[in-house]
Amino acid sequence: MVSNKKSTWKDVKSILVKKDKSELLKLIRDLYSYRADNKAFIHSRYSIGKHRLEPYRSIISEALYPDVHSNKPIRLSKGKKAISDYFKATKDKAGRLELMVHYLETGNRFTVDFGDIDEQFYSSLESMFERILSELKEQPSDVQEKYHSRLEDVVMSARNLGWGYYDCICALFDEYKTETNST
Repeated sequence: MVSNKKSTWKDVKSILVKKDKSELLKLIRDLYSYRADNKAFIHSRYSIGKHRLEPYRSIISEALYPDVHSNKPIRLSKGKKAISDYFKATKDKAGRLELMVHYLETGNRFTVDFGDIDEQFYSSLESMFERILSELKEQPSDVQEKYHSRLEDVVMSARNLGWGYYDCICALFDEYKTETNST
């Protein structure tokens, strides 16, 4: 009789605990070689290499500022997933914040360079801006200062953009500055 029961981590774990070290290393090596995502996850988790943010930064750049000659679409969810994947691998809040700002800057640069996109695009950028500011409020002043000019640059460059995007991020940034007494 075939069971329709969905396999879970518990099922996998019960098998893995019986394996010896060399077999587990072979499995990890195979997973590492199988997908670039797995490789990036392992590198980030164990801080291998100098640039552990770079694979995720590249994914965000390609997702939010695709090569215009390739006819690839903007993929907001792929950019957000890169941020989430990095954090799952590392639990590094500072790195996640940096990737969030990169997401915002990249999306903003794309629309500044190529004109208005659509409401979903702007809503995603506005939401990310709001998340960044919320995260920054919990940070010490030196971290807030590190991002202040970058966020101000985003706001200023969005002056002539549509869908109420500029008005929204400008109001959010003004409220943040008032709350944190930033200058």
